[in-house]
Amino acid sequence: MDYTVGELAKRAGLTVRTLHHYEELGLLRASGRSEAGYRRYGEADVLRLHRVLALRDAGLSLKEIGPLLDGEAPQPLAAVLKAQIEQIEAQLLAQETLLQTLRNAAKRLALHGDGGDAMQVLLDAMQMRRVHERWFSPEQMRALRQQWEALPEAERDAVEAEWPTLIRQAREAMDAGRDPAAPEVQALVRRWLVLQKQFLEVAPGVKDTMQRMYAAEPELARQSGVTPELIAYLRRSKETLPPEDNP
Repeated sequence: MDYTVGELAKRAGLTVRTLHHYEELGLLRASGRSEAGYRRYGEADVLRLHRVLALRDAGLSLKEIGPLLDGEAPQPLAAVLKAQIEQIEAQLLAQETLLQTLRNAAKRLALHGDGGDAMQVLLDAMQMRRVHERWFSPEQMRALRQQWEALPEAERDAVEAEWPTLIRQAREAMDAGRDPAAPEVQALVRRWLVLQKQFLEVAPGVKDTMQRMYAAEPELARQSGVTPELIAYLRRSKETLPPEDNP
């Protein structure tokens, strides 16, 4: 799959002007053109953009990045992620959010393979990191990461496996027009609240920020399925819970 300059900019959380600037500096050039002469970016271009952003986040200037990129031999995506994870683990506190993003992307690739979904995984990771940076302070991001890593690995795996199922079941109930006060919908909301509680109170303002972020960011709805409509449906169900189940 390839992308226009507008599509790549949107998926990577950048602007078209930024991609044009990278081209002017020789950091990123479209490997193809459409019949009408428009830029088309392929897999190799996405990988190169990923390296540019990773090196920029590591504190290098754009002028310093060019020679490093040109000296790199092409590597499979999984190898790129693994190498960068090992590098960033030894860097300063400011790189923690990038490290977490790469870990999540690498885990998804390990689960689903380095096949047709690889570019989707990488673009999603780049986009989500920038969404979180727009909404959360470094202190909040650190608190969320520490809370997550404090859980035993088996529990983290269980939570990651349960969330998609819970979201799917809630969407099915909403799409089927089930009454938010129905016992089966209330059971979904109770479990939703239990999972949320582990992370929403780890730092001041996280709960309010999380709610506003999900309401305002279409990428979160696309990737997670948690749309504003679903949030409103679950909120109506939550209002029907008895006080002891509705903190």
